Amino acid sequence: MSDVEIVYKERPGKPKLWFGVPWALCAALMIWSFWNYWTEHHEIPLDALVVLTPLFFGIASIPGLVSLSKRRYNAITLTSRTLRVGRHTLPVSDITLHPPTTGRMPRLLGGGYDVPVGMHYVEFGGRGGEHYRVAVVNPQAFLAALTRVSAGA
Repeated sequence: MSDVEIVYKERPGKPKLWFGVPWALCAALMIWSFWNYWTEHHEIPLDALVVLTPLFFGIASIPGLVSLSKRRYNAITLTSRTLRVGRHTLPVSDITLHPPTTGRMPRLLGGGYDVPVGMHYVEFGGRGGEHYRVAVVNPQAFLAALTRVSAGA
């Protein structure tokens, strides 16, 4: 099993943080606003509670959903045989560290549409002239691991 040892692994995004903090702030705001209304009017407006609570929690969920998306589409696992980014897998033997100089746009591995905010990208090529781009948090560590694995392939 030593030939499938994980050389580099990256899991970007922090869903617990990006769901938890906005939801906690949203809950505090909702409790405060309804408590304030209760102290002034001695009743709770159930229609506002039913409409505003899902609306506010839905809006507060956006950062968490972005974080989950980063976790899904930009997760990297590099072994001695394969590079897996999101839903794409490439054999290490098909990777060249120098991208082709053609005018073609690189293909972003993982399945996302673009490199997320807060991440960098690394470009490399394939043996068939392909041009790839990978979104990474730490480009130097990823390139060092990819260089080490490519030299052994």
